[in-house]
Amino acid sequence: MNRISIALVIFLFAFSCSRDNYDTLDSYVVGEIVSFDLNCSTCILKFPNDSLTIKHELGASRDNYYQTINLMKDTFEINQKVLVKLRKAEENELRACITLYPSYDYINIYIADFKPVE
Repeated sequence: MNRISIALVIFLFAFSCSRDNYDTLDSYVVGEIVSFDLNCSTCILKFPNDSLTIKHELGASRDNYYQTINLMKDTFEINQKVLVKLRKAEENELRACITLYPSYDYINIYIADFKPVE
């Protein structure tokens, strides 16, 4: 009985709590900063060249705008283009924000990496 318990514990540790980034898009896509969310101080992006790919991978968002959860507005400007590697944000990554300004039901995305477009 003791061996079965030990084997079960080893099995559970081996296959639980692993976090693979299978849901991150494989390549960089060009995103354009169209607005800022003033409640969370983050950027809102659209993807003019890859909108069908983004819709397929992450889902359709209102007006094809996606709210980033980790690109702070102080670093960017409206109409600035950036190369981003992204994935859909998870619930535990969302942060609490103020509610003084209007909010929209855009899909939240997590930017795994970004580069300026040259």
